[in-house]
Amino acid sequence: MRLRFLGRLFIILLLVFVSQKVLFMFYNMGMVDGAPFLSCVASLWHGLRLDIATACYLIILPTVVVLICFFLKKFPLRKVLMPYYILVAIVLSLIFVSDTILYSFWGAKLDANDLIYAAKPKDMLASLPVWATILAFTVVAAIVVGYVLLFRWVTPWELTKQSSWWATVLLPLAALIFLGMRGGLSESTANPSYAYFSQYPFCNHAALNPAFNLFHSLFKVQDLGNEFSGHSEEEVTATLDDAFEPDSTLTDTLLHFDRPNILLIIWEGAGMGMVGSDTVAPNLHRYMREGVYFSDCYANSYRTDRGLVSVLSGWLGLPTTTLMKRPDLCRCLPSIAGSLKVAGYNTSITYGGDIDFTNMRLYFSETGFSQVRGSEWFPSAQKTTAWGVPDEYLLRSALIPEEHPFFATALTLSSHEPWEVPMHRLGDYRRNAFAYADSCIGSLIDSLHATPLWDSLLVIIIPDHGIPFADGMATSDAAVPHIPMVWVGGALKKKGLTIERMMNQSDLAATLLAQMHLNASAFIFSRNVLGTRYLSRKQFAMHSDKNCLNLFTPEGHWFYDCVSGAETPEDAGSRTFIECLLQKLYSTTAALSTR
Repeated sequence: MRLRFLGRLFIILLLVFVSQKVLFMFYNMGMVDGAPFLSCVASLWHGLRLDIATACYLIILPTVVVLICFFLKKFPLRKVLMPYYILVAIVLSLIFVSDTILYSFWGAKLDANDLIYAAKPKDMLASLPVWATILAFTVVAAIVVGYVLLFRWVTPWELTKQSSWWATVLLPLAALIFLGMRGGLSESTANPSYAYFSQYPFCNHAALNPAFNLFHSLFKVQDLGNEFSGHSEEEVTATLDDAFEPDSTLTDTLLHFDRPNILLIIWEGAGMGMVGSDTVAPNLHRYMREGVYFSDCYANSYRTDRGLVSVLSGWLGLPTTTLMKRPDLCRCLPSIAGSLKVAGYNTSITYGGDIDFTNMRLYFSETGFSQVRGSEWFPSAQKTTAWGVPDEYLLRSALIPEEHPFFATALTLSSHEPWEVPMHRLGDYRRNAFAYADSCIGSLIDSLHATPLWDSLLVIIIPDHGIPFADGMATSDAAVPHIPMVWVGGALKKKGLTIERMMNQSDLAATLLAQMHLNASAFIFSRNVLGTRYLSRKQFAMHSDKNCLNLFTPEGHWFYDCVSGAETPEDAGSRTFIECLLQKLYSTTAALSTR
């Protein structure tokens, strides 16, 4: 009886969540925006993992109560659980109704940032007519009653004492509940990215369990606006001067034409400390000589989730948080993919690993990639490493879309610990992994060179971050963030060119869009390094690590501890610049969620 009760309660919760999705889509039909009917139906399936995770969280208390019942002569189960059922029913119904109604205004799911309005319910309801407010509360009350009756119906009146040995039956159940809460056995744990599957935002939002999304976001919210706020706005403006002022002018035109097909290869961890030798990366060095090499480029941060936001959204790395895990901010970030999609490009991104890791699928989907492909896109026989598919399978012409013009992005993974690759050319296992990745990149580009596509193709190679390349070196070491950026391809007009301008990987967005004569004003922190005014501005690059920051200028390097405020070497001017830069970055990022 005990297991039957828990099983029935679990199924009822899943049915509740599925019915919520159906009602959400029905109410918000005006937001469908061209999404096919079958894609909307598929939302029910693709949201199931988060529905299961949420249901598992909700049956923890009933499971504990059932366990206690094994040791009591008679236990009034229904009476004891009714207050819990009422609380759960109220919370679920309020979240569901609020999420459903507000989505029609905001086009976004309810999350923890929206709870600020709960402190002033009068203001929150001001945009609704009186009849709609009354109807909303009536619906909430009706749903609460319905949920409570359902939960009550599946709950026995009482449970009688049984042999305590039967309690061991619940141990496998506890393991299943834990797996359900975690989201399965994959590397990633349950996160909103699990629900994202479609190029249509409405379908992804419909699949996303509103209760899971809200409570998940509670642990991600950080009041960014109040961090690093020690200077006046006037001082920040004066200190930074016009460092990030948009500049669409050009000192040099690198492309034959404005609309090339673009292949962006984001190379895992390929800092110059690892790939600076042509023994390790002969293909990269060949492309440096054949194409356009940006020799003074620095990564913005130290991990993939942060580096991707810098490369693709032109955003500086924050030392205290990662934006990719904030759905509320992801949907507001600019992106190269989004800009090119508006310009008529077919946009895709392919990764050989778990694309739900660190919320990647959600970020990619929200920022303009029409096709988002992870390890599930590859045959199981090719998933031969701990992280997924080796680069030789990822970097094949199959990732090139047939529809032109295209912006295709490939995120590599083989040059990542544990450094397991199907090639043994170098004795150092770390450098050998980078040599393997370099050979895969070379094979792809050389194969494309032999096709008619080459004349219209621009290939951009840029790492997501650098890594320590010597024993005892930390990711915050000043030598780690120096990275190569190389442009190569038939679409290039200038070849064999080295550009020695200090820049960040976040500057790719404005630099590329300026070459294509596209508007880059949304990329607040991305600089066009080939603009006519770039050299007249303050030259600098920044690299954020965990709670610390490196600032690079032509005059030297400064390290700043964001917790203690300590820096080396002492330089009051650089300290003020760093603090103003952080204040501008955090206040601007905080303002994203209000867009």
